[in-house]
Amino acid sequence: MKKKACILVVLSAMYLQCCGQNILKAILHNDSLDTKYKEVLTHPGKYHLQVIYTRVIHDKNKHTILKKYFLEPPTKKYYYPASLVKLPLAALALEKINKLKIDNLTKDTRLSIDSSHNCETKEHYDTTAANGYPTIAQYLKRMLLVSDNNAYNRTYEFLSPAYINKRLHEMGYGSATINQRFNGGCDSTDNRYTNKFTFLDNTSNIIYSQPADYNSGNIKNHAVHTIIGKSFQDGNRRLPAKNFRYNNYIPFEDENYILLSLIYPKAVKPSRRFNLTKDDYAFLKTYMGMLPRESTYPRYDSKDYPDNYKKYIFFGTSGNTRDTSVRSYNIVGRAYGFLADCAYIKDSKTGVEFFLSILIYVNEKDILNTDDYQYDSIGLPFMTDVGRAIYRYELKKKKKKK
Repeated sequence: MKKKACILVVLSAMYLQCCGQNILKAILHNDSLDTKYKEVLTHPGKYHLQVIYTRVIHDKNKHTILKKYFLEPPTKKYYYPASLVKLPLAALALEKINKLKIDNLTKDTRLSIDSSHNCETKEHYDTTAANGYPTIAQYLKRMLLVSDNNAYNRTYEFLSPAYINKRLHEMGYGSATINQRFNGGCDSTDNRYTNKFTFLDNTSNIIYSQPADYNSGNIKNHAVHTIIGKSFQDGNRRLPAKNFRYNNYIPFEDENYILLSLIYPKAVKPSRRFNLTKDDYAFLKTYMGMLPRESTYPRYDSKDYPDNYKKYIFFGTSGNTRDTSVRSYNIVGRAYGFLADCAYIKDSKTGVEFFLSILIYVNEKDILNTDDYQYDSIGLPFMTDVGRAIYRYELKKKKKKK
């Protein structure tokens, strides 16, 4: 009997994935996207293409069911995640503060950062903050609003790579390896070192002091095929293809799952949830969905940061979102020709909601570090069109259900 049950479970999983592929292909076909993007869709390996569509189903008992569909089978083939790693770090930073359980220590507590290694820098003031001082909250806002790299570096230093990887592995993200700042002056050894953090009250008394740290653990990722491209451009020099074995990595399916867990934590396994408060979840969702021009501290000029600055799915080819009730709660990555967006799309008027994560590599010459990528001609149009096609599909289903 148990053997039959196991067979049924396996067959059900196979059926779900098969149907998911058919649904996505049907949606693309109905909007003629299989013709418009024929080159991409017929050569998914070349483009590192991954599309994960998740339907949100609320049953009569008010339970939320997340049903995932894949255009291509999930893979551990290497891609450069770039700023996608900022989302798990944002959640981990809030979680760490909760775990410390220190009186008066919150995400809004003033802090001061020292340096003790050649790659590290000090930071005692933050001109983007209302009070002029750095806080974990301010770093997370800057990361989620405009993908600020310095804010990411500070969050990475507060957590330390040893803590980041240990906690992600505990949660079931065993292939995740976060081991680098976004600072060209730091090599893999430099990134093992992290700064001293001191948290202060309003009268400059120390609430908590976190010493400088060193990560002695593994810093290699275990992705497949980590050598990317034909060559790597370094100024006027053409170098051999780059091996990303010592760079950040998280499987794209895991990144997608992390987003699901932050929007609908009760719909995922308890072991894979971050230990966050309701306020933490609300904070993350607010700044994932907020547009740069809507923020006061930090403040951003809409000329430099248009509405689609980090909203690729649905909004990639439109600079303005004022005329739509659709909002994207998301995280993006963009580097070396890799373009990625993991998004939760919600329409406040129609009630349409779904998750869509898209990864695509648009580097026709396959030479890295040249800025000669097809973000605008292929990547962003593809993400916009697929996002809107799925939105129309969801809208039709919603109207039919009513």
